[in-house]
Amino acid sequence: MTNSIRRSALTATMLVGVVAAAAGCRFDGINSIGLPGNVVGGDAHEVTVELADIQNLVGNSPVKANNVIVGNISHISGDNWGAKLTLEIDPGAEIPANVSAKLAQTSVLGSQYLELTVPPGVEAVGALADGDVIPLDRTSQYPSTEEVLSALALVLNGSGLQQIRTVTSELNRVLGGREESLRSLFGNLEEFVSGVDQQRDDIVRAIDGLDRLGAELASQNQTIDRGITSIQPALQILDEQQKQLTTMLNDVGRFGEVATEVLESSREDLDANLRSLQPVLSQLAAAGDHLPEALKIAATVPFPVTTTQRAIKGDYMNLFLTLDVSAETVGGKVLASIPLDELAGLNPARQAVNPLLAPTGATTSGGPATSAPKNGAPR
Repeated sequence: MTNSIRRSALTATMLVGVVAAAAGCRFDGINSIGLPGNVVGGDAHEVTVELADIQNLVGNSPVKANNVIVGNISHISGDNWGAKLTLEIDPGAEIPANVSAKLAQTSVLGSQYLELTVPPGVEAVGALADGDVIPLDRTSQYPSTEEVLSALALVLNGSGLQQIRTVTSELNRVLGGREESLRSLFGNLEEFVSGVDQQRDDIVRAIDGLDRLGAELASQNQTIDRGITSIQPALQILDEQQKQLTTMLNDVGRFGEVATEVLESSREDLDANLRSLQPVLSQLAAAGDHLPEALKIAATVPFPVTTTQRAIKGDYMNLFLTLDVSAETVGGKVLASIPLDELAGLNPARQAVNPLLAPTGATTSGGPATSAPKNGAPR
């Protein structure tokens, strides 16, 4: 009796212990058991990843970086219409801190995994550490198998394959036998694109100039509107005088015909006149350097036109002379220029008399008075 009670108490104690142990643990199914070759040691780094849609991703799925498994997904939970993944990353893996997570698939019917990559064109920075979080804006996913099949079904089910076949047939018929022309067309197109690429800066400047022009026109919108409004009366007048303008243009045409006839008939005379003018114009061109200096005194002789304001003051004129009265100049130039031989051959002039005393017969020299002529006129 005592042994029976003891065995019952031991059994109850063991059951309580099993229940307590079971209460302290949680079993999430078969995925709670680590798979061989996909388990990271106890010192693994835990990283949290936020995904909008995990599709068919399950726990224990591998985590890859550069096509190498660097960890696995230890836990998946829902978070505000999204999913939160807990990753166990091998601490020895060198993963930048600015990586992005992308849900990928090994093949069309293969298993899914999480891929850690640095975005294209972005330089790797830092290292992924324990407790880091890859937010939702740095996560994405490849198209799933269902999306690929649905898009393929849209293409295959009467979405335009027949039209594509028609276009292909027409292209073959058009291009058949014109391969050389098509090849040269591609060469010319390549040359054209290269030229456009070389002038890219000029094109950008032209576009910027057009942009500035458009902005200036937009700022002058009211002025342009006033100009268009004010030009309407002028256009109306032109419309009213259309007949007069047409008549004037016809008259101008007839005048041109008459002028052409006159010029044609007098062509020889014009040629002769032009040939006659050629020597005159040649000499005029030869004297071209002297004409400007001559014109300075042409209308203001003897003063240059540039000095008239200083020479003429009101009703009098200033005269500035430079006289050389040195003995050398007077003897060598002034006296030497007197024609003594010609003066010696001239008859002596009559004695000069005073015109005031001549009627009285008196002389200015003190000599005897001469008799006046009979007619009373002075000698």
